[in-house]
Amino acid sequence: MARVTAHDGARLKVREIGRGPVVILLHGFGMDSRHWLPIILPLAHRFRFVLPDLRGFGGSSRLTCSEPCVLTSHARDLDAVIREYSVGEPVGLGGISMGASTSLRYMELFGSRAVRHYVHIDQAPRIAHGPGWPWGIFGEQGPQRIRGWWPLLEQLERIDPETPYAALPKNLRKQFHDDLAEFMEIALSRRWMKWAAGRLMRIPGVAQQLVPVENWYTLYQHMRAYAEREYDFRSFLPELLVPTTVLAGRRSEMYPWPGQAVMADLIPDVRLVTLENSGHVPLIDQPMACIRALGQAFQSA
Repeated sequence: MARVTAHDGARLKVREIGRGPVVILLHGFGMDSRHWLPIILPLAHRFRFVLPDLRGFGGSSRLTCSEPCVLTSHARDLDAVIREYSVGEPVGLGGISMGASTSLRYMELFGSRAVRHYVHIDQAPRIAHGPGWPWGIFGEQGPQRIRGWWPLLEQLERIDPETPYAALPKNLRKQFHDDLAEFMEIALSRRWMKWAAGRLMRIPGVAQQLVPVENWYTLYQHMRAYAEREYDFRSFLPELLVPTTVLAGRRSEMYPWPGQAVMADLIPDVRLVTLENSGHVPLIDQPMACIRALGQAFQSA
């Protein structure tokens, strides 16, 4: 894996695969760059894929976000990655879930001149629930589930970020694993996957392989940001002039489909692709459809 020097001097891990026009893909919360591999390998003869591990995940799991707004931190890192790999030419950009929100935040902060086509995968244009917006994170259960995070978040806030994970009180470690397990269960759509994720994420040794928790503070930063911030991009979307493909899972429990479909009405140049048999992670549920959609989107650009 290569390394890219981020905006604050941190060294971000990045995978590079393939040859051709550069396409940068961003993973979601609880994922890392490896999850793209089954999707991009059939396309590696057509595109040069650049797959960063965002702070807190994969090869960058020990990096702490540089500021309280985790999407801004990731967006500044993405700017460093684009500057490293664009060599003066616009790049293809895609993201799933948190990676999609990071992409929007990047284009909101830095503009979209460096992007030739954008692929947005299963992420609502507003994360938080609010008046007139019932399609936030976790769907109808969202406000209740977020409230359930607060006892853990308030206790972690009082602990030194340098404290080793193993030194955290046992009850906090258990609650941490339970909350992560619940998140993974909601992200997955098939019953056996939900069952497996729920069990495995509650086994500390196994969970560490799935979602590294040694740098617990970075995961805490993400949970806190999602609990406190609206992350509402609806007012920005009419200004997004990059050709855009929106991939939305009809069965997504993380972000209900109607909220994602709103994006099609707000973005000037957009193609909405509804994946009828997919939940929040179409990379697993409908991989062939994802391969086709990525190939078409980035080839047409």
